[in-house]
Amino acid sequence: MVSVERPWWFNPKGARKALALNEIILFDPLEKYRTLAAGIYEWSGLPDNVPEGYIEETLFDHGAISAKKLNGDILILPAHAVTRGVYGEILTWRPAYTNATGSVIEGLQETSDTPVLDVGTPIAEIVRVYAAILEDALISLRQNVRALRQPIAIYGNPGNAAETITLKNELDYGALAIPLIERTAMDIEAIDLKAKDYTQSLIATHNAMDNEILTHMAIKNTGVEKSSGITVEETTSLHQELRITSHVGLKLRMQWCEKINAVLDTNFAVRLADAYRSEMDQAVVESQGDEELVQE
Repeated sequence: MVSVERPWWFNPKGARKALALNEIILFDPLEKYRTLAAGIYEWSGLPDNVPEGYIEETLFDHGAISAKKLNGDILILPAHAVTRGVYGEILTWRPAYTNATGSVIEGLQETSDTPVLDVGTPIAEIVRVYAAILEDALISLRQNVRALRQPIAIYGNPGNAAETITLKNELDYGALAIPLIERTAMDIEAIDLKAKDYTQSLIATHNAMDNEILTHMAIKNTGVEKSSGITVEETTSLHQELRITSHVGLKLRMQWCEKINAVLDTNFAVRLADAYRSEMDQAVVESQGDEELVQE
């Protein structure tokens, strides 16, 4: 037996309010990019209890991490600067946020002077404006798609509950034919909202913001493809920018590994992920091929 959802007008006020709250979707536009950031670099030699991708996700949101030894355990934590040197480097730090464990682990919140991996302004902060536009584009796209669906006005007192449930499900699943319902039970009329189709421009806006965010993360994307309409010179320049960004990021991380290993006697190591390296190498080959075609 197939279970069908009751139309909202057959529910009591409390149930209708609960259904309305279910329409509110909590969406973090940066979650996709946070996950991608975790896949650019591969870390090894970390404590067993450090979650996969934790360091890169923390750097994505906060921009600085460090490690400290506490009660014999090595803890990797987001670092908040307490004092800085002449060139702005972090000299001493304390944990920025620790998921409310600061009051549980004694000494966790004390200031430390172990080396800090500071990548500067967090990516999340740099791309926040792009992410906000991307989110607005998705919300507007959803509204536009819904407006393009021709709504049905139902007048009067719904007579047979089974008939109205059937009608509701037919409309929700986009059926082309509306089931015949006795006019004495309800009056039905199609409403023309005269909605305009902005879906393509909204999708283009979403993709443009997506490309901007990925470029800031040094990830090859459709925004650096020749097919997008930019010149070969622009494509080559962007590929070079991505390689430089990833090279600087790797250098910072490797230098921190050397420093923190010397202080805490650990064996932290980092490298570019194989998938990321192969993608970047392919981008360089494509750029060189385009340059050769232009020269010919």
